[in-house]
Amino acid sequence: MSVTGLYHGKPTELAKLFNTLKDRGYKVIGPKVVDGVIRLEELSSIDDLPRNVEDLQEPGRYRLVKGKNYRHGPDSPKRILYPPRLTLFKVTPDWKIEVPELEEKKIAFFAIKPCDLAAIMVMDLVQGSLEDPYYNLLRKNMIIVVENCLEPGGTCFCATMGTGPFASKGFDVAFTRLRDDVVVFEAGSNIGVELLDELELEPLDHELYEEYVKAIERAYEKAKPIELPDKLPELLELTLDSEIYRKIAEKCLGCANCNMVCPTCFCFDVIDIPHYDGSAERVRVWDGCFSYNYAAVAGGHYRPDLWARYRHWFLHKFSYWVKQFGTFGCVGCGRCITWCPVGIDVRDTIRKVLEEVRKHG
Repeated sequence: MSVTGLYHGKPTELAKLFNTLKDRGYKVIGPKVVDGVIRLEELSSIDDLPRNVEDLQEPGRYRLVKGKNYRHGPDSPKRILYPPRLTLFKVTPDWKIEVPELEEKKIAFFAIKPCDLAAIMVMDLVQGSLEDPYYNLLRKNMIIVVENCLEPGGTCFCATMGTGPFASKGFDVAFTRLRDDVVVFEAGSNIGVELLDELELEPLDHELYEEYVKAIERAYEKAKPIELPDKLPELLELTLDSEIYRKIAEKCLGCANCNMVCPTCFCFDVIDIPHYDGSAERVRVWDGCFSYNYAAVAGGHYRPDLWARYRHWFLHKFSYWVKQFGTFGCVGCGRCITWCPVGIDVRDTIRKVLEEVRKHG
C-alpha cells in the first residue's frame, strides 16, 4: 500500500487501463492528431494518442512540431458534453412534433489535461445545476482519466487560476509520464481504485517521490506567469470606466473565436431551421458575447460597442462568474490567447487592469 496514494508502472499499464475502459463498454474520447491539430476524438486504441509531437502555442499562433510533450488543441470536453449544435425537436410536414430521445451513454475522457478537468467541474455548476438533460445524462456515467502536465505551454496559466498543471480533485484516475519508462498513477474515486487494481503497479518509493515533487514544482513555476490578488472580482469592478478596455479592443475583430474555444463559455441561441420537405427543426447552437448580434434585442442594442463586449467577457470570467457560481469562469487553459487571430493576451489584460486599479487607488 502506498502512503502517498501514488503508484508507478510501465507505460504498457496505460494501454491496459485504456483497454479496460473499452472492455467495460466505454466510448473513450481523448486527444488525437487530426489535420495537423490536436482534437478530441473517439479513440480506438492507446496508439491513437499523439506521439512524438509538441504543440507550440503563442498569442495567435499554433503549430505541431516534433517533440515530446503536447497540451491541447481548440477542442475541450465542452464540445462533447455541450455540443455546438443540438436538435431540441423536429416538426414534421404534417405538424407532428418529434423530440429526439436522449440516449444514455458511457463515455470516458482519456488523457485530458487538468485545465479541461477543471472546466468540467465548472460546467457541473452551470449546465449541471441548471439541469441540462443532455449534459447530465452524459455526466452520469462518465469516467475521467487526466494526464498531468510536466511542460505547460506558452499560453498556459493554469497555476495562476488554481486548476493545474497537476490535478488535485474531480478525476477518477490521474497519471504522469515521469520518465519514458515510468508512469505515476493516482486514484481519485472508488472507480479509479477499481481500475488501478487491475494494473501491475508498485507504490512510489522515496527516490521517485522526490523526483515527482520536483517535477510538480517546475511545472507550477512555468504555469504561473501572474499572481492574482485577493478580492480580484471586487477590484476588477472598480475599472468599469477604464480606458484600458477601449485600447485593448482596438485590436479585437469581434470574431468570437475566444468564445468558441473557451471550455466554459455557455451562451447559446435557439434557431428554427426550415427544410425543403416542409419539416423544420429547432436547434440550440453556441453563441458568443463578442458577436454583434448577441446583444441585439427587439427595439435596440444594449452593447453595440466592441470594447464594451470585450469588457463584459473579461469581467464575466474573472468577476461576475464568482458571484454567480462561486468560482472563476477561466481555467487558465490559454486557448483564447492561442486562437485569437490578432493575439490578444488575457494575461496582459489582467496585468494592465490591475495596474490601473493600483494607479488610481
